[in-house]
Amino acid sequence: MTSSGGNDLLNQSIEKSVALMRDSPQSPDIKIYSMLVIDGMDRLLAARLIEFLPMAYCRLILANEGVRFSDEFRRRLDGGGLSEERRLSSEPLWKACNEFATNEARNGIGAEQLLAIAGRSSELDAVNKLLNRGAKLHDVALVPVVLAWPESGP
Repeated sequence: MTSSGGNDLLNQSIEKSVALMRDSPQSPDIKIYSMLVIDGMDRLLAARLIEFLPMAYCRLILANEGVRFSDEFRRRLDGGGLSEERRLSSEPLWKACNEFATNEARNGIGAEQLLAIAGRSSELDAVNKLLNRGAKLHDVALVPVVLAWPESGP
């Protein structure tokens, strides 16, 4: 997608995904995924957005708190094993998800709305568990996240 029309379509897909996550806070990821696909979104695009948007929002919220995030991830494989570590920057949607989250924050969206997306992140869950055990944010360094869905999606 090199044209601005492609970027507009991607931004619309991201916007639709974010809105659905906010409107359905108790719905599991697989239900959000199904709703996006039923609404006509490409399966792989829907899967990647559900994986990367919460991570992007989590990292945005904690950006100035001293938490150190890994720039890499692993993915569950169809056979149950784990992939090799890969850089998040190798995923084309990673940058778009970060830019969307940053633009929302820059445009004044409230912390509650940011947290509605970030709250779906396994990284935020891990940070909260560490804080509950007495850790300080500036002491937290996370390992590469393991994405639960295989490359082909759920």
